[in-house]
Amino acid sequence: MFRFGRWYNENKNKLWSVILIIVAIIFFIQVINNFYINRNKNKKEPNISQTTKNTIENEISGKLEGTGSLINGTGSTNRNIEKHTLTIDTFIKHCNEGQVEEAYKLLTEECKEEIFPSLESFTNKYFKNVFKTYKTYSIQNWMGSTYKIKLTEDALTTGKVNSNSSYLQEYITVVEKGTEYKLNINNYIGRTQIDKTTNTKGLNITVESKETYMDYSEYTIKIQNNTEKTILLDNGKRANNIYLLDANNVEEYANTGEIIYSNLRLIPREIKKYTFKFSNSYSNTRVMKYFVLKNVIMDYDEYDRTMDKNNYDNFTKITVGV
Repeated sequence: MFRFGRWYNENKNKLWSVILIIVAIIFFIQVINNFYINRNKNKKEPNISQTTKNTIENEISGKLEGTGSLINGTGSTNRNIEKHTLTIDTFIKHCNEGQVEEAYKLLTEECKEEIFPSLESFTNKYFKNVFKTYKTYSIQNWMGSTYKIKLTEDALTTGKVNSNSSYLQEYITVVEKGTEYKLNINNYIGRTQIDKTTNTKGLNITVESKETYMDYSEYTIKIQNNTEKTILLDNGKRANNIYLLDANNVEEYANTGEIIYSNLRLIPREIKKYTFKFSNSYSNTRVMKYFVLKNVIMDYDEYDRTMDKNNYDNFTKITVGV
């Protein structure tokens, strides 16, 4: 006993150091085990709410950052926000779990036609770019049924503690289709059927539809030349001849860089369709009233015979409602 006490006194510092190291190792192993257990549990258990707005805010796998619109303070009703948010959550959940086909099924037919006409295009252009890694996200009602989505890399997956410093921003619009809810993604807001027609001087002009994106809109225009003369819609010599006119008489000019002016010529009885792009940011408060062709040349042959075309002034202005 005396020898043990003597040995203990001589080695107690080393002994307690070893004991503390062993305890620290055991504690560290327990922390790591709990970390991975909770991580796997969070990935496997769905967090989709089934009841109230409060449930959505507290349990959804993303975070709902308020229900008021960022634009004007008012958004969808709480009932709609529940359904909208659950649909967005389901879409992101499918993407995170690699269920690409199920995610694709949630897109509207318009979104497929305009942006992702096939599952392959959706996979290559969207899924592989946006969901290369597992994403967490937050939602803010942007305007009406359009939501601003902030997609962030999951810190548990990437190991980057400061992953919030970089994120992807997306706008998703929820569209009610019968009893289902579908999505327009990739900053595509949706399609509006217009189908308004005017007949002026033998020209039949129909504004068929509008495709709206966050940063621009595209109008599809069908024009039929019922005259016996060749028509030129715009010679491109003067700026701002093709534009939209809003309710306050403010003009929004077409992107001339995307217009092929040689294609704006119609021979007698010819019908053509055009798509004109306007770089106007999405807004549900600005109302467009008219589509305007300011300088239509009703007799292209006369124009072509004119030596000094800079002085040609026989133009017709055509306006059609949108």
